[in-house]
Amino acid sequence: MPRDTPQANTSLPAVRPGFVAAYMAAQVGAYIAFIPLLTILLPLKAAAIDPEGRAEVLSQAALWGAMTAGLAGVVAGMIGDRSRHWPGGRSLWLIGGLIGTVFSYVLIHRAATAPSLIAAIIVLQISLNFMLNPLAAVLPERVPAHQRGMVAGFTGLAYPLSNLFGAVAIGLWLTVEIDRLVAVVAVTVAMVLPFIATTVRAPSLGGVRTGRSVSFTALADRDFLLAFASRLLVQTAVAMNVLYLLFFLDQDTNIARVLPSVRIEMVAGGLLIVSTGLAVVAGLVGGRLSDRIGKRRRIVFTGAALLAAGTLLMAAFPQWPGPLIAQAVFGIGVGMYGITEAVLAAEVLPSPEDAGRDLGLMNVASTAAQMLAPALALAALAWWSEDLRIVYLAGSALAMLGGFLVLGLSRVR
Repeated sequence: MPRDTPQANTSLPAVRPGFVAAYMAAQVGAYIAFIPLLTILLPLKAAAIDPEGRAEVLSQAALWGAMTAGLAGVVAGMIGDRSRHWPGGRSLWLIGGLIGTVFSYVLIHRAATAPSLIAAIIVLQISLNFMLNPLAAVLPERVPAHQRGMVAGFTGLAYPLSNLFGAVAIGLWLTVEIDRLVAVVAVTVAMVLPFIATTVRAPSLGGVRTGRSVSFTALADRDFLLAFASRLLVQTAVAMNVLYLLFFLDQDTNIARVLPSVRIEMVAGGLLIVSTGLAVVAGLVGGRLSDRIGKRRRIVFTGAALLAAGTLLMAAFPQWPGPLIAQAVFGIGVGMYGITEAVLAAEVLPSPEDAGRDLGLMNVASTAAQMLAPALALAALAWWSEDLRIVYLAGSALAMLGGFLVLGLSRVR
């Protein structure tokens, strides 16, 4: 018999505000575990290990971490699908991922060489994916279709709010590495634990999985592939912006002259606050609007186009206040794209029984973007000198192409 598509499942009960709040907090906590690291902590750690080769150390750590994350996401999804009928279900892996994340931050603090930093990032990426995959599976498995835009609107705030935390706590407030790392770990644990407590005793989802074969049939689905490619391209553009922002501000702008008394990480933090605030507003509006009008493709495309415009402005107008305007436009695009695209991705999954596995495959696009971004950046910098503006030009082109791919989806309006 043919299987129902995920969007056809109308038997799920409506989720309550308390569940949504705990789910949103867990998503924010999981993102705090890695977004401040990518934006500020990892570049600073790379610079501390090798001041002269900081860009290379940063790129290598990001590259190895993304390669690990791509594999770990798929494995976490398949394991979660086959154990969701256990008492505790996917929450068991969420607990393991949280413990591993805490341990990985100890390794990051102790890293004194490039190889030890890379090893710590590998451990972190494995742990993160055993947190992120169970959280991603919640949307198609526990949230009815008519509430997904609203729930995604709140949980989609994870990226901008984690950026805000990094900008304020890591960029502006704390100045010592150990304090910054402890703050990230403490907030992550505090925000993820309530959701674990809410779901670990919840009724299991579905019956026992009797099939033992490993299958990637979703990769033969046209809509799934288009959504995957779109996410890969757009998230690569986002990763390029985030990963090299600190170095770009320090190297390719006049900020040191315009703001001589302000640390460069404080400037980066301030820009992230601006883009985050606008992303929050744009994301909430976009999520609600996508539920109301149902035309998710257009909203996702608009977000990608704004994201591309902001990235292009960074390259075209690097002198202050150009980066401020660019990051504002970029933030609006991130909010509109990220939140609505999460719903769109859940609705193109070909099989509800394999939601965790297929979401793991879809999330490979996000983790592969973290690998593709430094790889493309290294190639661009080697070919076109050390001018980081070429990185932002490439990111703009990728984001625009990713937006166009979404318009080709057939199962989602």
